[in-house]
Amino acid sequence: MRSAGGGSLPGMTQQTIRHTLDAPGAVLSYEVLGSGPVLALIGHPMPADGFRPLAEQLAGAHTVVLHDPRGTGDSTMTDPTEPPDVATLADDLSRVLAAVTSEPADVFGSSGGGITALELAATHPEQVRTVVAHEPPLVEYLDDAAVHRAAGEQVQRLYREQGLMAAMALFAQQNGFAPPPGAPAPPPPSEADLRSMTRLVLGMGTMTGHRVGELPAGQVVIGVGAWSDQATTGRTSRAVAAEHGLPLVTFPGGHGGFHPDQGGDPVAFAVALEEALRR
Repeated sequence: MRSAGGGSLPGMTQQTIRHTLDAPGAVLSYEVLGSGPVLALIGHPMPADGFRPLAEQLAGAHTVVLHDPRGTGDSTMTDPTEPPDVATLADDLSRVLAAVTSEPADVFGSSGGGITALELAATHPEQVRTVVAHEPPLVEYLDDAAVHRAAGEQVQRLYREQGLMAAMALFAQQNGFAPPPGAPAPPPPSEADLRSMTRLVLGMGTMTGHRVGELPAGQVVIGVGAWSDQATTGRTSRAVAAEHGLPLVTFPGGHGGFHPDQGGDPVAFAVALEEALRR
């Protein structure tokens, strides 16, 4: 494991240290900040930076672990054209948690990170205390899964024919990700954003087509955004909760309810997450 110094989040006195960890086919980047019980925040394809506003609210009561999934942020891959694999991402998260603590940890996963968190609970239940999977886009749980499968194939075909931005525009249209009223216009994508978008497109099928195995009783909660009734991820959240017999908890905002740049409120979201972890 290698470490590099980092700065502190605004309003925080703890120093944030960035670590790297070797894994098969990748070098994984993660940060540890705050103090208290371990809580990992994981996304996909969003890297750790997207969780910083939420982490600032949680680090006073938790040791927060922020992890860039392989191929995003500062986590590199030997072959960045290789599609994301749910089992591999869960194993990566398992390695990161093992490097931080020998005790079971709480895990909050959002979007594709929710899929990773569910897979971690299914395959490494001894490492988790409570898992909150927020809006996992597992379309195979839907009764119209074939329609979503075809839509994903259409996005990938457009990616090959017209490029990344055309594919992402179609993806947003398909999944009801129009910004909420009053949300600021997003800035132009950075290089890191483009890498994450590429991981999203490459993961259609391998990520969204996944089905989770048996989950440990009493340790997993599904989260859904209050604004997500019409979004695909709102439907998948309800479907996954119903099929696995899991509690369904409503969180403030929509798919990005923890991030102010996506119309979210990290303060209110942190309160809801703390309540979900205490269930």
